[in-house]
Amino acid sequence: MTKRDFIYVALLISLATGSVIDAFTGAPDAQGFTLNDLTQLIATVVLCVWWEIEDAKLRGGTAVTLTRTLTIFFAPLGLLAYFFQSRKPLAATIAFVAFIGGALLAIIGGAFLGEWLIAV
Repeated sequence: MTKRDFIYVALLISLATGSVIDAFTGAPDAQGFTLNDLTQLIATVVLCVWWEIEDAKLRGGTAVTLTRTLTIFFAPLGLLAYFFQSRKPLAATIAFVAFIGGALLAIIGGAFLGEWLIAV
């Protein structure tokens, strides 16, 4: 596994853990911005930008400042821009859907795991 892969796995673990914490703290019912929300926001942005940088190194290029800035302010849009800058259109679409799909599965899996742990 490359460093890029480890970063993506860390992102998935972070997202799943955040969902488990939300289940235990009742955060989905909370009416404000929780500490877990802040932690997840920072971790997600840092890991996504770091993943872009490592992916660019593996592909023999550099991550453009604009895409990193977009990723900081709105991660899905920044990642989409990065994928289309670094890959052919079809490959970029597939990579983006796989990246975001994995993240969504981690979030959903973490939520189910958290609810299951509470029920047990």
